[in-house]
Amino acid sequence: MAPKWDVIIVGAGPGGCTAAKFAAQKKLKVLLLERAKNPGEKNMSGSYLFRPICEECFPGFKDAECHKGMPRWGGIDFRWALDNDEKVYGFYMGPGSDAMRDQYSVFRDETDDWFTKQAVKAGAELKTALATDVIWDTKGTEKRVIGVVTDKGNFEAPITIDASGLHSLIANRAGLANWTKDKIMLGLKYIYKVDPKVLRERMQTYKDTDGVDVDWGVAPMLCGSNPNQFGAHATGMPDRGIVSIAYYWSLADGIEHRVNVHQRGQWYLKQPEVARLIEGGEFVQCNFHGLAAGDIVGYVKKSYLPGLLLVGDAGGFGQPVDNYGANVAMWQGKLAGNLAAEMKEQKDYSEAMFAKYEETWRDSWVGDDDVHEISVWTSDGSMNELFWTVDDIVDSTFRGKWNNKTYPDIVMSAMPKLLKAMPSVQTILYALRGVTKVGLKKAEPYLGMLKMLNPGSDQK
Repeated sequence: MAPKWDVIIVGAGPGGCTAAKFAAQKKLKVLLLERAKNPGEKNMSGSYLFRPICEECFPGFKDAECHKGMPRWGGIDFRWALDNDEKVYGFYMGPGSDAMRDQYSVFRDETDDWFTKQAVKAGAELKTALATDVIWDTKGTEKRVIGVVTDKGNFEAPITIDASGLHSLIANRAGLANWTKDKIMLGLKYIYKVDPKVLRERMQTYKDTDGVDVDWGVAPMLCGSNPNQFGAHATGMPDRGIVSIAYYWSLADGIEHRVNVHQRGQWYLKQPEVARLIEGGEFVQCNFHGLAAGDIVGYVKKSYLPGLLLVGDAGGFGQPVDNYGANVAMWQGKLAGNLAAEMKEQKDYSEAMFAKYEETWRDSWVGDDDVHEISVWTSDGSMNELFWTVDDIVDSTFRGKWNNKTYPDIVMSAMPKLLKAMPSVQTILYALRGVTKVGLKKAEPYLGMLKMLNPGSDQK
């Protein structure tokens, strides 16, 4: 008997909903599986989306209620903490609201629900179910996925698109992704309710010319490695009276140093800027999410099998350095949804057709952005060592100034300290290997043109 569905999509996040919408628009019978009762409630609850890809995949998103009243960044305050007290170094970037208009601040409980409804409107069927395994074709000679096992029964289709996140059971059971602690950062999220009027005064937002609140970065993005690698930030949402606190904790470092993620999260809540933001507020929610921020592993080696495609975090595709992943997932979701329609139209479900998915993303900006070598700098202690060198130079500079040292003396005394930082600089050069590799690949056509213009150059 022929399968009831043309395509099964696991995960109703941005990537899964995009795949479902595009496949359903092409008149495919789409089953969209989501393990949460309401799409979005299991996510990190506060996040950032990229406006161009959102409006390309979901044209009505610019007028959607789910992101109205959300603030826009006007600046980013990044700080690196050396030792949990006043030794903090970093920088503030304030490009202004115009430069940040392609960024949406969102509350994922609302936006994922909106994305899901658009997929359903396009014709997809939504079902609440936890996908736990793949179904293999035991009759054919090739290894092929023909559906998924869930807590609500088995579902079969010639195409399964897995967009269920970094912790995907489907990608794991299929043998495509088996992430260890070196890949994963655990995201801890606290949600506080604060009186909207009070929160607006504390954030000191102003209205942009298009009526959107602008947040100049009242709460710092605080990162460090003492002893575990971490990142933390707070996002205020005045119209909703919500402050979203995110703490990202390296699983490998946390296990090695026996650090409790809640203890570290509570430490961040006590930082003056954050404490002021949530003062008098009500704690209402806590959840967790597996992320690949500061990723030193990179993408999956293979993102498909006959019958199966991995989209977004299911394939580890979050940008390795900053872990922005929704834009990648949506772009891949569109690619996968359109490819599913092409397969049905051509009645071709061969391995070569599934391989087209990987060939396309590897030869795109998604493939070029797999520069996980850069993250080694933050994870191996090199970043910490460099900032300790900065701290040493700053400390001796001010001590010298207050004791009548001349600037020539101050500069000369800094030179040996800079030499001590050279190993960290070497790590930075290693980290740039991925960037250099992509740059050279892009330069190949121009090098070829130069050879054509000067054919004798190879013999010189």
